[in-house]
Amino acid sequence: MSYNNVTNNDFKYLKYSDSWDSQTLLFFLKPDSVCKSVRMICDVSIKAEKIKEFNSVYKLIGENRWVDRRKGKNYIIEIMDDKWTCIITIEPDK
Repeated sequence: MSYNNVTNNDFKYLKYSDSWDSQTLLFFLKPDSVCKSVRMICDVSIKAEKIKEFNSVYKLIGENRWVDRRKGKNYIIEIMDDKWTCIITIEPDK
């Protein structure tokens, strides 16, 4: 993954993408630069691979939803379908 320099006046984030543009990783940051959520945008062709990976690592809690428990906190991982991509979000459980 390569870092992409981005400027956005509405919110702060870091962007990385692979050399084939089949995966983009976004880290959304709070004003103090602490990560508040992660979003990965992937080519739809790797969705099955991601589901298999998540099923082996995280606890399934619903259709295309998992929970990751770390240091006493829960993080929700979710895959959503788009026309040509799948969007994976990881954020603290509310």
